[in-house]
Amino acid sequence: MVRQEKIGAQGQILTILIAVISIVAYCFPEFSDLLVYERQSILSGELWRLFTAPLVHFSKSHLFWDILVFGAAGFAIAAAGFRCFWLVCIFAVSIPSFLFLFAFPAIERYGGLSALATGAAAYFFLCSAYKSKKNRLIWICLLAFISIKIIVEATMGVPLFAQSEKIPFQVLSSAHILGYLGALITIMWIWPNITLHRTPKSGRL
Repeated sequence: MVRQEKIGAQGQILTILIAVISIVAYCFPEFSDLLVYERQSILSGELWRLFTAPLVHFSKSHLFWDILVFGAAGFAIAAAGFRCFWLVCIFAVSIPSFLFLFAFPAIERYGGLSALATGAAAYFFLCSAYKSKKNRLIWICLLAFISIKIIVEATMGVPLFAQSEKIPFQVLSSAHILGYLGALITIMWIWPNITLHRTPKSGRL
């Protein structure tokens, strides 16, 4: 029980920290400019941008929806005691940034918690589906909803919820897909452990 509470507290702290830095970055454009993914700056040696890009948002709507989804998923993961949320965050941050840098040179500027939010939500649904046989269909349907949203946004070329304001931006559906992939990789990473150590009454992922 103590271990589960510790895992939950760590998840809450991580969620709050990322959300607070994102808000601060939006309030201070000069700070945001130092964090955003900019291909030429990264190639010039500013490698931290590969990891800080998700903390940058291009409109209030963009910031609101990303923090809403990421925050809800992060706190749900913490409350359920699902471990390795930090690993989801690492994969959801690093996979898009490095892939964009080496495989998609046309992407010059990128930011937003969308990949993290998608990964966190998908991870919570995947863990919940594994844990609960009774409600498994519900969690699978929610996972399907995420997939449908990504497909619709990719087809339309615009986000369904976030809106651009002063700075026009396009949705990067590939980032959402890669965030989803980060959740799947984490599940596969810890799957042997949760299979061996899960108990019927009190097991936690």
